[in-house]
Amino acid sequence: MSTHAATDVAMPIVTEAGEDAVITAWFVDEGQACQPDQLIAEVQAEKVAAEVFAPIGGYVVNRVAIGDPVAQASPICQIVESLGSGAEPAPTTAIAPEQGPAVKASPAAKRLGRELGVDLAAIAGSGPGGRITEDDVRGQAGTATGFQGLRAVIARNMRQSHAETAPVTLFTTVDFGPEPPTNISAAIVKATAVVLADHPELNGSRTGDDFSPAAAVNVAVAVQTDDGLVAPVIANADALTISQLADSIKELAQRARTKALTTADYQGGTFTVTNLGSLGVEGFTPIINLPQVAILGVGAMRKVPAFDATEAVVASHQMVLSLTFDHAFVDGAPAARFLKELVLALTGPLSTPG
Repeated sequence: MSTHAATDVAMPIVTEAGEDAVITAWFVDEGQACQPDQLIAEVQAEKVAAEVFAPIGGYVVNRVAIGDPVAQASPICQIVESLGSGAEPAPTTAIAPEQGPAVKASPAAKRLGRELGVDLAAIAGSGPGGRITEDDVRGQAGTATGFQGLRAVIARNMRQSHAETAPVTLFTTVDFGPEPPTNISAAIVKATAVVLADHPELNGSRTGDDFSPAAAVNVAVAVQTDDGLVAPVIANADALTISQLADSIKELAQRARTKALTTADYQGGTFTVTNLGSLGVEGFTPIINLPQVAILGVGAMRKVPAFDATEAVVASHQMVLSLTFDHAFVDGAPAARFLKELVLALTGPLSTPG
């Protein structure tokens, strides 16, 4: 197809220029006419969605396929003033609203349903409260789950982290005694943030072989959603009380699961905390969230027999913490000292609500 006076339409910078994003929906066909400021596509990077509007009127050509990774700020299509001879432009059409009864489904599941032609009303959701997930849609369509679209972007980021770091994981056990903290997740984030303020070698970000300690302690908290794991950031976590952190964690988790997080919610993280304790996992080796250089894994709280000061057997609550760090930037001794001080913080005054 020959074209004239082509204008590139770029993938929006949703997270960071150069990082991959994917097209999740096109609202115009190849060769279809569009008007200035008309919604033509929806894109997603990590778990942040954005809309793409036509910068000028014309005809949309050379569209990138749905699900194909594209570097942010790179072209996803072009708009031309006219089509080549013999081409019949498609008419401009409005996007019809979804019809039928409301269904409980994640936005990603709804998009996948549209792409695969699956009637969501016919699916019994397997998510919380009967919510329909992407796997439910794929199962209904007979499509195998694979590394496609956004999942492929996440997979590449995980592999990049493992390929570009020298990960080492240290384990330690926290003994809370007979009474563990009430808001355990918030208490761990609080203690981590306070101790990080004295360990700048673990708190910051890397660019190539250069590490920059951060002036603030901004803790990313991993949250599991229907679409995968996300890590929104709590800024200046060391300055917040445990009660404030508990509220922030709850609010971010709710917005993550409803895909209401924005680009700003993911920016500025200097360290990550991820928790698999609710699933019964005791210890694990979390993957570093680039460009950070360390991540803390939180295991399940276990009630175990222990000896008190008089050597009597008592019930005690214990938890395994797993610190993965990039040995290219952090030595083992400072990482071990951080874990030791974190244990002291968790079993001291910081573990009480404030």
